Amino acid sequence: MRLLHTSDWHIGINNYDVNRQPDHDKVFADIRNLAIDDKVDLILHTGDLFDVPFPSVDSLKYGWSVLEDLAALGIPVVVLCGNHDGYKLFELMGMILKNRLPIYLVNLSTLREKKEESILTFPTAGGETLKIGCLPFVKNSSYIRDYIHGDPTRATVTYADEVGAVEHQIGEWLNAGYDPKTDIRVFAAHLMVEGAQVGGGEQEMYIQRDYVTRPERIPTADYVAFGHIHKPQQIARIEHGRYAGSPLPLDFGERNDIKSVYIVSGQPGRALTIEQRKLNVGRSMLDIEGTLETLREKRREYQNTIARVFVDLEAPVSELDRQVRELLPDTTICRVIPRYPAVAGIDEGERDEHRPQPTLNEMFEQYAAVNPGLGETGRLVRYFNEFLHQVREGTETPFKELEEAQA
Repeated sequence: MRLLHTSDWHIGINNYDVNRQPDHDKVFADIRNLAIDDKVDLILHTGDLFDVPFPSVDSLKYGWSVLEDLAALGIPVVVLCGNHDGYKLFELMGMILKNRLPIYLVNLSTLREKKEESILTFPTAGGETLKIGCLPFVKNSSYIRDYIHGDPTRATVTYADEVGAVEHQIGEWLNAGYDPKTDIRVFAAHLMVEGAQVGGGEQEMYIQRDYVTRPERIPTADYVAFGHIHKPQQIARIEHGRYAGSPLPLDFGERNDIKSVYIVSGQPGRALTIEQRKLNVGRSMLDIEGTLETLREKRREYQNTIARVFVDLEAPVSELDRQVRELLPDTTICRVIPRYPAVAGIDEGERDEHRPQPTLNEMFEQYAAVNPGLGETGRLVRYFNEFLHQVREGTETPFKELEEAQA
C-alpha cells in the first residue's frame, strides 16, 4: 500500500493581494509527479481545499481541474471538508462527481450516515484493503449536539468531549471486522490536536483551546492523517500520525517552514513507513531588511520572492513605497515598512516621552508611503497638507490641483 497525504491547499488565497496560482501550479505539478513516480494507491487531502467557503468561479474551476487531473491518473482522491471549505459546496460537487470520477468529497453529512457509508474502502495494487475513517471539520459543539445527537441536554459538554465522542464512533466503525492480514486502517480528520505547533496562517479562532481535541481520543489506526495546521509535523504523542501542512507558505509566519507531503507505505499488520517529501513552493516568502542602499546592492538576492520590506531610515522619505518597488522590480512586495533608529541612552519606557512627536503632516506621509493602494504618495501628501492648512486657517481657498483631478 502506498498513500500520498496532502492538505490545506487554500486555493484562491490572495493575502496582501498576491495571486498565488503560479506557486500552486508548481506544487501541484510536484504532487502529481510524486503520485506517478511513487505509484500511490490513493491521494488523501485532509481539508481546506479552498480558502473561502464560496470561492470565485475562477478558483472553483482551478480547484476542480486540479482534482480531475489527479483523478485522471486512475488514482482515487479523497478530500475532507475543512473549516475554510463550504460543506454545501462539497455536497453539490459530490453529487456532480458521483460515479463519474474517483473523487470523494467528505462533508459533514457523512457523520450521520451508517457505517458502510462513513468508512471509505479501497483496494490497493498489492491486494490490501485500505479503510479510511473520515472526520471533516466540525465548527462547534452545538452542531454536534443538534445535528448529530439531537440532544439539547448535552449543552454543557465541551467541544473536545463532543468531538472525542464522534472520534470514538468513527474508530468503532473503522475497526469493526478488522483483519490484520489484509486491512490497513487510516483515520483522517481536520482538527487542532493538543500540542500541535501552529504555522502562522491558520484562522486564529479555530486553533484556540475551545477547538482542541486531545491525542488520547484519536482512534486506533495504522496511520493518522490530519489537516488544519499549516506546519508539517508529527502529531503530539502519536508516532504514526502527521499533519501534512500547507503545500506552500500562505503567510509570513510560515516563511521558514519546509513544505511537503507525506508518502505512507507498508503492509497490513506492520508499522507503516512515513516519508516526508519536500515540495517546490514557487516563490518563497521572506522579510527583507536594510537601508535603501543595501536593497540596491542585494536586489538580485530577492528576485522571484514575495516579501515584506523593512527599510532603515534616519528620517521620513518621500514616496518610499515607489522608491523601494523601483529598486526591487523582480520582487513581489506586500508591504514597505519604514524603521527609525532608537534614541541612544533612552530606554523604551522613556523614549516616547522625550522624543519629539511627529507632526500630522509627517504621520500622514508615512501612512501614505506604506499604503500604495491609496494613490501616488506625493500627490496625496500635497492634498493633505493643503486641507490641513485650510482647516487651521479657517479658510476655504479653492484647491486648483484637486479640482483638476476631480474634473
